[in-house]
Amino acid sequence: MRNALRAMVILGVLGVLEAVVFVPMNAMAAKPTNKVACCFSEHGAPACGQFTQNNCDKHGGTSLGAVSCAHNPCRSSSTTTTTTGPATTSTTGAATTSTTGAATTSTTGAATTSTTGAATTTTSTAAATTTTSTAASTTSTIATTTTSTAASTTSTIATTTTSSTTTTTMGAMSLKYTTAAGTTACGGAGFSSPAGAPFSGEIDSDVACTTKTFDLGSSCLYIGGGSASTVPPGATPAGASSYLDVGAGNALVASNGTGKLDCTKGSSTTAKHCVNANAPQPTCTSDADCGGTAGACQPVENCLFGPPLAIQNPAVPSLATCVINVIATDASGTSDPTTGAASVDIPLVSRVYLTGNEAAPCPQCSGGTCSAGPNSGMPCTTNATTGNPATSNTTHDCPPEEGSGLFNGALSVDLNPLTTGSSSKTSSTGVFCSGQTHAGAFGQVATRCIQETGSPAGNLTDGMPHAAREATVFCIPATSNGTVNIVADLPGPGATSLPGEAQIVPTP
Repeated sequence: MRNALRAMVILGVLGVLEAVVFVPMNAMAAKPTNKVACCFSEHGAPACGQFTQNNCDKHGGTSLGAVSCAHNPCRSSSTTTTTTGPATTSTTGAATTSTTGAATTSTTGAATTSTTGAATTTTSTAAATTTTSTAASTTSTIATTTTSTAASTTSTIATTTTSSTTTTTMGAMSLKYTTAAGTTACGGAGFSSPAGAPFSGEIDSDVACTTKTFDLGSSCLYIGGGSASTVPPGATPAGASSYLDVGAGNALVASNGTGKLDCTKGSSTTAKHCVNANAPQPTCTSDADCGGTAGACQPVENCLFGPPLAIQNPAVPSLATCVINVIATDASGTSDPTTGAASVDIPLVSRVYLTGNEAAPCPQCSGGTCSAGPNSGMPCTTNATTGNPATSNTTHDCPPEEGSGLFNGALSVDLNPLTTGSSSKTSSTGVFCSGQTHAGAFGQVATRCIQETGSPAGNLTDGMPHAAREATVFCIPATSNGTVNIVADLPGPGATSLPGEAQIVPTP
């Protein structure tokens, strides 16, 4: 069986070679009609003889069929088509692949396997026929496509994509609040003339705070009990800034600000000086070191709250006063930057000086110089406005005369809460503060409710300034001047609102 298969292969190859390559040169080399070309070994070499089939079998030969021995076809019948160099693929007919070289693969017809020599693999394929020739090989195909290709090299470049996330950590932040103007008409003493819009609160004659008697003007400061009918409300200065640092959980803590005029830190706990004398104010340990004037030996201030506050007294002009507000202990509070809501506690000490100048209770900065006081004629700057020429343009560059007996006491005033929400006091008897002599508030004896309403700034996380309003209702203690206490009806309640702009900024 093996010899038969070999013979079939050899015959196929010889047939192709004869048809394509070899052209008979001698017409006399005719093929015998009754004999076959028999290939046999003679002296170790392949020989061809014209034998009958039986004689060919007896000699152990291999019949090549009715072909001529003229060119001794037996020399090539034992030769496998060899292609030098890289592997060569030869395909004949349908689905025939033959590769020779170091490893020879020959496929003839469907599923026919022939292995010759070492490492020979035969594969049968019924797909399209492709012959590839490399180097100096010759490939002959019938009805095939021949493609010559060189060695193919494929390079793969691995691409690595790196995704990075940048985290920006914001530094320390602070809530900056700058006061703005409110109403231009705070009204007369005891509401002899009512306040003008915009309003920020009201007084009511019932503890339910539903029966309004008078509106409270925005930015106006109201003071005193039910008999306080001579001191009119006045506007708080616009243009003053204060800083509170934003701590953990959006808590508000005292800030160093940019300096003494806008920080919110408390006064010294070790050093004191006499505030009833002009600068430089002498140090002290008790009021005795300051001439015995009650309340004159005060802690050295670190931060001031707003510019000097001028308070007129039309009924008794000699009682016109200038008030310097000092932050007594560290301010604190809570905030929600996403809504702009805030509530703070600012403990103050209000130093009261009776200047007796109704036209300008506090010295003013006019044309870049101080108009009065110990710094009269010296350079100054201001941006404090109230809408009232008598109370505007005040500045700490131009302090009031603090000596000469004008000091009238240091009042502890706690603005708590100073809030963008609502602040109120109610009393069924009309006595809102400890020691209050006359029931009522701000010259209205029937008052049982005082309320001020703030306004949150809205989302402050954009870092931009937003309009807001802070409001507070508080108590004012008595001064050391009995006349002032009677005229202003102190101790008694106080109320004010501070319209302005809130902004979250980097801590100065």
